[in-house]
Amino acid sequence: MVFLIKIITSNNSGIIILSELHLHWGGNSYKGRQYRSYCLAKPYRKNGKNRKQPVIKLGKLSDEEADRWKMLLEAVKKPGAFVTTMDNLVTTKHYAYLDVAAVNAVWDDWNLDKLFTGSDKREVSIATVARILTINRCILPLAKSRISGWFQKTSLPRLLDSNPSQLYPTRIFRELPVIESHKNRICDYLFQQLRRSFPGSLKSVFYDLSSTTFSGSKCVLMKYGHCKEGFKNHIVLALVVNSEGLPFYWEVLPGGTADSKTINWLLGCLKEKFQINGVTVVFDRGMVSDDNLNRLEQEEIKYISAMDKNQIESITEIDFKKFSYFSSDKIREQTEKLAGFAKVNQDTYYREIKVDDKRRYILCFNPQLFKDQRKAREQAVKDFNSTVEILNEELQKAKNTRQFQASYDKFKKAAVKAKLSGFITIELKEISIKIEQKDGSKRNIRSYRGSFTVNKTDRQEAARMDGFWLLVTNHTEKAGEKFLLSSREALKPYRDKIVIEAAFRDIKSFVEVNPVYVWTEAHVKAHYTVCVLAYLIDRSLTLRLHKNKGKVTEDIVAHEKFYEELAGCSIDCILVKNTQQSGYGLTQPTPKQKELLRRTELEKLLKCEKILRNMNNSCK
Repeated sequence: MVFLIKIITSNNSGIIILSELHLHWGGNSYKGRQYRSYCLAKPYRKNGKNRKQPVIKLGKLSDEEADRWKMLLEAVKKPGAFVTTMDNLVTTKHYAYLDVAAVNAVWDDWNLDKLFTGSDKREVSIATVARILTINRCILPLAKSRISGWFQKTSLPRLLDSNPSQLYPTRIFRELPVIESHKNRICDYLFQQLRRSFPGSLKSVFYDLSSTTFSGSKCVLMKYGHCKEGFKNHIVLALVVNSEGLPFYWEVLPGGTADSKTINWLLGCLKEKFQINGVTVVFDRGMVSDDNLNRLEQEEIKYISAMDKNQIESITEIDFKKFSYFSSDKIREQTEKLAGFAKVNQDTYYREIKVDDKRRYILCFNPQLFKDQRKAREQAVKDFNSTVEILNEELQKAKNTRQFQASYDKFKKAAVKAKLSGFITIELKEISIKIEQKDGSKRNIRSYRGSFTVNKTDRQEAARMDGFWLLVTNHTEKAGEKFLLSSREALKPYRDKIVIEAAFRDIKSFVEVNPVYVWTEAHVKAHYTVCVLAYLIDRSLTLRLHKNKGKVTEDIVAHEKFYEELAGCSIDCILVKNTQQSGYGLTQPTPKQKELLRRTELEKLLKCEKILRNMNNSCK
């Protein structure tokens, strides 16, 4: 747009192009006071020198008025310039950018597209569908039927050069089995990438299982039964991660699969599929059984795990009653005096117990765990008071006579669930309740009121092993009198098993793997594959945040807050009402957002001129 000024005088009229003028001023004085007199001047050259020809006199201007003229003259020199006011600027649309772009960039860093083949003739490739589903799981987990609507509200169509109208629910459901058919290839690729990029991270691998609830009743993998969420329809996810918490193999197993029954699957994974030699498998005590440990020993696979608490006394042959003097107030000082125990750090003390055939046992004590277990037991007693009151209220509202045994069993069951049955005594007192009948008469019925007492001796007995746990491993080789794998080195992997626990916590909470709303076997397994890929990206970003510290974002060390902070930076559509023109621009990044991108090595995401140019061209 060219800005013109029409100058009308008594002698002639002329047109002056505003973009050819500059703001010029000269010093003047009036009654002894100095001031500036402004004009719009046209530059020209004469005799090899730059000159200015005043065209329009503006006179005396305030600093604010002078700044406005400068901005106007600067603006009119740019192609497409126009004049407007703040009142005419409105934001009409927002497209999520920085958070989805970050996940998209990490997908590219892992080069995951190349794993999905056979999609050349599709309007939307398998790789693109898998990428979109994974990004959604990271940012805003939704049901598959709602992802197409979410996709259109993000900048992903521009980032991926994909037509949003081509990603509809039936296409997503149709491609799920195809995505799952690539699972083994994905696992092989991730394993090779971890071996190459994190060579020391496969010395110890961490294995665990977790259940996820299931909506519907048609899937053959779903079973009704007891799981960590209670008695529900559920499926079991088995997962293997390296010491950095990055996944490289997983399997979806039928609901009700016992932890201890999956050892054959794990052996096949390690020995046959990945041919891992010299690895130590770290797993939780739920998978420990003589048969499983024997099998691992026969296959010469090293392992580290822990024994159930009820096995500790028989294996160690220690009378733990002698530790009954321990108290939460003095536990730090008392721990320092534990006979035969060596200190790893303030929260871990250990003592070699024995080597029994191929198994080595190390007794460990954790003062913080001791305090936590004591506190949890005290809280359980307090909570049981509330439970008793609720049960008593139900008995008080009884409409018919209650039987003693049935009433007692309710209290007993609650005590067992709270793990208090070993040191509390439940008593029921018979009470009489008057019930008004329909004819207005009243009758008495029998009911009960429960109470309980805590046996201090039994409670002390129940707490005798607080803070203790027993490590078991088949790292029994020695050089002289010393173990090749020292006690401290044996303890570290099991203490580091928090990486697998964190993986399941992330997959089940933030990635929101459950409840599962698809029901064919292929769809369910594909759903889990997408969830694990989302966790791979989440964990990758978290590792970068741990590696590169921040100043204004030092409190952000995990992906949840990372996404939350980046979500504020979007691509916005701005309408100029007085010209009916619209254009796209990036929300100005904050110092926090800039630092987070630096910490995660994603500063390139702020250079999005190409995307903005394409979007603005579409407006024209």
